[in-house]
Amino acid sequence: MGGQAHHRLTMPLHGKAAYVVQQGQTRNHACHWPGCTAQVPPAMWGCKEHWFALPPPIRTKIWRAYRMGQEIDGCPSREYLEAARAAQEWIAAREARKTGDLFA
Repeated sequence: MGGQAHHRLTMPLHGKAAYVVQQGQTRNHACHWPGCTAQVPPAMWGCKEHWFALPPPIRTKIWRAYRMGQEIDGCPSREYLEAARAAQEWIAAREARKTGDLFA
């Protein structure tokens, strides 16, 4: 079993995953989590900590809607913008629950 896990970790990435991982820090681009100033490559939504803090269904929506190169041409799809908005709404609701502000 350990060999299988190791094998999965060393398998080459293809397609969109390979593209995103290979993108560098080409300009100032902070994580999209409110208040986080971590710099991430423009092809990424956010830093590792905050990306994995999002619920899997929201991450999946963002990932599926992401189009390679949208960070270069500045033209994300409507679906991507809706997924990113859903992430921000989820974060705001999470923060409201933490602070007890149910009207946020």
